[in-house]
Amino acid sequence: MMDRKENLLNIINKLIPEQFIKSSKLIAASCEENSREMVHEFLKAFMSAKEQAMICQDNDEKGKLSYILFSNLYSSIFLKNYLIRIDMMDSSFYSDTAFSTSYWDARNIYYLFEEDIKAISKQIEAYFPRIREYEVDYIRYAYIPYYHRITKAFIHSMLTEAISVEGFLPCKDRLDNQVHILFGEYMGQADILYILGKEP
Repeated sequence: MMDRKENLLNIINKLIPEQFIKSSKLIAASCEENSREMVHEFLKAFMSAKEQAMICQDNDEKGKLSYILFSNLYSSIFLKNYLIRIDMMDSSFYSDTAFSTSYWDARNIYYLFEEDIKAISKQIEAYFPRIREYEVDYIRYAYIPYYHRITKAFIHSMLTEAISVEGFLPCKDRLDNQVHILFGEYMGQADILYILGKEP
């Protein structure tokens, strides 16, 4: 016999796709409407991390860049502060202590997240009349990856346009032979968006 948590998770997973289909259309429209602002803020954050990396390199604190990492932050789902962390790292990756970090505010993508959580919670009350606050967090954990996928797609689209533009990336002598551009949870798993350069 399934316990309450297992029952709850089964219902959550059934309700999430329908809710996301509704919201994803509104998010796409919002991104289109606010595209100029979003692109500006994204590039501003990217350039800030790049400039910090170049300063660290000039001070012999950082080697050639091997990784550009876009990270969603676990704390965002509780703080309702949807920032994407941008790190530029040398071959030592997370052991690179010369931080070249900035944050991109992705609120135009995540702006419906809490409304969706409330909508799903209300539907669940038909099955569980007294849903607890910690159980609402189950919904957040299960649902946030859907929003992260939109963010990943946006960043991938931005990079597709920007990588070939002169001045977007640091010059070649500041880059390793191969540069991995990643998206994932900070200090967690990440997906490869692009690999620049030749195989070693």
